[in-house]
Amino acid sequence: MKFRAVMEDAEYMREFLNIIVTLSKLTKECVINIEKDKVHFIANEESGTTAPLVWVDIDAKLYFPEYHLELPDKHHSQIMLSVSPANLSRAFSSLRSNARHCKLKLLNLQFPCLRVEVDVLTQNSNQIRNTSHDVPVTVIPRSDWDFYELPQKPNCKLVLNVPSNRLMRGLIDKIKNLSPTVIFYATSGGEMNLVAETELATITTRYKNLDIKELNPSEDERHKQQIEASCSVDCKKTSIFFSALQVPTGELACGIDDDRLIHLEVNIRHGIAIHSILPAVCM
Repeated sequence: MKFRAVMEDAEYMREFLNIIVTLSKLTKECVINIEKDKVHFIANEESGTTAPLVWVDIDAKLYFPEYHLELPDKHHSQIMLSVSPANLSRAFSSLRSNARHCKLKLLNLQFPCLRVEVDVLTQNSNQIRNTSHDVPVTVIPRSDWDFYELPQKPNCKLVLNVPSNRLMRGLIDKIKNLSPTVIFYATSGGEMNLVAETELATITTRYKNLDIKELNPSEDERHKQQIEASCSVDCKKTSIFFSALQVPTGELACGIDDDRLIHLEVNIRHGIAIHSILPAVCM
């Protein structure tokens, strides 16, 4: 099997680095799922019981003008690698400053590794400096693929667009010191409330006039003028996800499925998104 990819756009390279840094703050080990036209990163939830389930979808043609994947036979539709995102972030750290070119290549030296080569323009001499890092990876055999299945985007009852994740991150960070859980409550009228309940008080933060992205009411609710959805989730897990985000974003989609889960989708640009699923907790 062979894999090779090249990045050339400076903005896209910085975005890619920020995605890797985000993952490094969430998990010690992640899975890279390399397909013909997409790359997925899956944070391994087993690495920490408090970590939320997170995965990243990347449309390969957006970040990589050169993208080559060669599979051993027709029974293989992808390459799956296990890697430390902290090691990857160190290898990609040169992308922060005047990077002109970045090449990724899967190699088998004394061990399987992902070689990261970055050409950087030095500010003093205007010369190109090349850096190369070999990041150890584990090739996941086909027999184990089922253990690392790509999570599917859930079909939520109500999905709203929240204009800023910075404001929500600040709110969640304060709520976690007051209550172990936070309730997401939303209506089809474009309102969403974050509710924290303590023995002494109930604290509610309201968002109004939000855009409805999706509405999937049950059969019994379709005749109602207003659809409601609510779910209580672990406040610490929610805070970990928002605190880890290193990517600027203009859109955060929050999907609520009654008493089952919250789905958060950070759209970096069309075809590039970070997803998280927060399971419901008992009140």
